Amino acid sequence: MYTILRVDGTEETINEQPTLHGIREAIHCDTLDVVQIGRANGTDEVMLVDDSGALTDKPVNEKATELYHRICKPGTTWQIRGDVAITRDRDFGR
Repeated sequence: MYTILRVDGTEETINEQPTLHGIREAIHCDTLDVVQIGRANGTDEVMLVDDSGALTDKPVNEKATELYHRICKPGTTWQIRGDVAITRDRDFGR
């Protein structure tokens, strides 16, 4: 199971085992980058983002950016662009 955070603020739960292929299709991208966001809350959550979202000028994802800034050094201004997927790292490869 994983959750898609859309740039319009909506969330969509996908009740399937997360795969890289499935996530790329769900968030409409070719390449992914993985951000470990669980550090902020003591879990193994990861956020999979469109690696070229900034280059292709996708809209800012406010919710994803907020999650990202929670784990960043204070003062970080980089924004997450495009839809993202949130899942647990341990759910891959089962």
